[in-house]
This record gives sequence, C-alpha cells and structure tokens, in this order.
Amino acid sequence: MTFKDSRTDPVLGERAVSRVRVRATDVATAAIAIAYDASNFLINAPGVIPDSWVPAAIFLFTGCWVLIWRHRAPLAVLAIIMLHVTLFVTLFLGGPLNPRGYEYGGYVPFATVLVALAAVAANVPIRRSIPVSLAAVLLLALLQASVPTLVTTHAWILFGSVTGGGLAWSWGWITGRSRRRITALEEEQRKALAAVETERTHIANELHDIVAHAVTVMMLHAAGGRRVIETDPVRAAHALDVIETVGTEATQELARLLGVLRPKDGSAAGDGLGPFPGLGDVGQLVSTVQTAGVNVSLVERGEPRKLGVSVGHAAYRVVQEALTNITKHAGPGTNATVTITWEQDSLGVVVSDDGAGQPPLPRSDKTSGYGLLGLRERVTVAGGSVTWGSQDGGFVVDARIPVAP
Repeated sequence: MTFKDSRTDPVLGERAVSRVRVRATDVATAAIAIAYDASNFLINAPGVIPDSWVPAAIFLFTGCWVLIWRHRAPLAVLAIIMLHVTLFVTLFLGGPLNPRGYEYGGYVPFATVLVALAAVAANVPIRRSIPVSLAAVLLLALLQASVPTLVTTHAWILFGSVTGGGLAWSWGWITGRSRRRITALEEEQRKALAAVETERTHIANELHDIVAHAVTVMMLHAAGGRRVIETDPVRAAHALDVIETVGTEATQELARLLGVLRPKDGSAAGDGLGPFPGLGDVGQLVSTVQTAGVNVSLVERGEPRKLGVSVGHAAYRVVQEALTNITKHAGPGTNATVTITWEQDSLGVVVSDDGAGQPPLPRSDKTSGYGLLGLRERVTVAGGSVTWGSQDGGFVVDARIPVAP
C-alpha cells in the first residue's frame, strides 16, 4: 500500500513528496501500544468495573487498530483515537455502563494517543501539528483528571500529559524529518539519473549528425571518384582529398564528443580539440556539400553579431542536418539555399531546395530516429523552434532561435 504525502519540510524549506507505506513495523508498533493499554486496563478491570469489564476490554482492544493507517491519514487517525478514548472513559469509567466508575477509578489509555501524536508530528507541517497536538494533550489530561483515583493532583496530570505528549511529538518530528531528507535525496538521485539519460540522448543526436553527414559526403565522393578515376584522375584525386578532409574532421568531432564520456580525472574533457562548430563554420560546411554536386547558395541578411555557444551550435546543426538530407535524398544537381537572417532578438535559419536532383541512395521508410526529430530537440533546448515540410517540389527546414541582446 503506497500513497503520496506532500508537505513543506520545516528544515529543508521546500515542498517534499514522500511515499508512505504501511509496513510491518507500523503494524507492530500499533500492536504494542494496544497491548500496553489493554494489559494495564485488564490488571485492575475486574475490580474496577466488575459488571462491564469484558465489553470494555473488547471496546478498548478493537477500537485502536486504526493506528495502522496513522501515516496515511495522521490527523484523522488522531481524531478517531481521541474520540475512542473519550467514549471509553465516558461509557465505562463513569457512564451508563458503570455509574460508579469515577468512584472506583480506572485506567485511561494513553499509549495509543502518544503513537498517534508521533504520526501527526512526522507527517503534518509544524504550523498544524503543534496546535492539534496541544489540543489532544489537553483533552487527554482532562480525561485523566476526570478519574480522581488515578493520580493525586491535577498539576501532576497536566505535567505528565504534556511531558509524554512532548516526547512523542519530538520523536515523530525527528523521524519524519529524517524520512523526508531521505526522500529528497532519492528524488535528487532520480533527477540525476534522468539528466544522465537526457545527456545520452543529446550525445546520440551529436553522433548521428557527425556520422550521417560525414559518411554521406564520403560515399558520394567515393562513388564519383570511382567513375572518373580513369578519365579524369585530377577530379578523382580531389574526391579523395575531400574524403580525407571530411573523415579527419569527423574523427576530431567524435573524439571531442566522446571525451564527455571519459571518467573525470581532473582535466577537462576534450582538451586540445577546439570548440564545437558554430555559425562561423557554415561556410566550410556549404563548400563541402558543393563538392558533392549540390548547388548551395549561402545568403546572409541583417547585421551579424556574437552568438552564445549553444545558439551558434544549434544553428550549425540545423544547416548540417538539412544539407545532409538534401545530399542523401535529393542528390547531385539539386539547387539549395541556406538563408541566415539576423533579427533583433532571434536568428532565422532556413534551408530549402528545389528537389531537382537525382537521389544517389535508395529511399527507406526506416530511419534512426535521430534526424529531424533530434534536431527539433536540439533547437528546443536552445529556446527556439523548428519546422519542416515539402514546398514547391522540394523541401524546407525553417528554424528560429532566440538571441540574447
């Protein structure tokens, strides 16, 4: 049995959510408290209420098992326990079932009350648990004072009730605080694991961008170089140079990215490999794609200015993913345009093509899942948005990324 209990932790000063379960220890604690009250009552019950001690014992024993659910509904359980004790004193220690009960005296149950008080302190905010607990302690003192033969003076009754109730409340508050701290730490651990999973997804996106772009370009140049190796050795050699360059750059980017996964040894991951590519590297990216036979035009509008690393990197990946898809699915002969628009508070990146080329690779409905969907996640992390779709026989990718002033 589980349930959520949300409260403001008086120590941590924040909303904390804990999962409270009815454990074997809860049942055992309730059983011990009930057995203590019942045994103390039964020691003197036959002499105190000889005519009704059996129904009194049954009433006392069966009415307190609600304590099992004290951590689930602490205030309700305390109210039920106090009502139960009040009815017990009223009915059997001076009520209609034993009119002379006050004369002979008797045992007023208090162990179950203290257990319920501890549960209130453990599960209810201080601003409510303190007044509720004080009211319960005063009611218990009044019930005990109504049986004259239990103690000698009312002052002693009040002192004993306040002391016992204070100890029970303190114990409950300490255990509740410890449980909430443990719950908060477990929640932080869950958040850390979720962050790790998110970062792994980001790394998978990076790997896809790097590998897909580099492999596509190298395959196209390898195929083109093979066709002209005998008729145009210079062009074939140029294709091999491009393959070498793209492969080297991809290897460097992979090494830098995988450096994040290396164990921390006091040195920064990826030292010496340079920063992640940004908007300033788009020109080189366009040149590489042009050598694969795609006619790419780079258009820049507005006043360029310095960008944050995340914004520049996201813009670069938009262009890279879009050009990779054009190279893969539209092929050589396609006319593409990369338009970068500098606006007052945002950066616009639009990559479009006319679909006029011949796709060099067979189309497939099966994708890795890290292409445009991963691109959307990357742009969203940077605070922007991206859309894509068919347009005038071709395809367009349109991204808007906010730029800090």
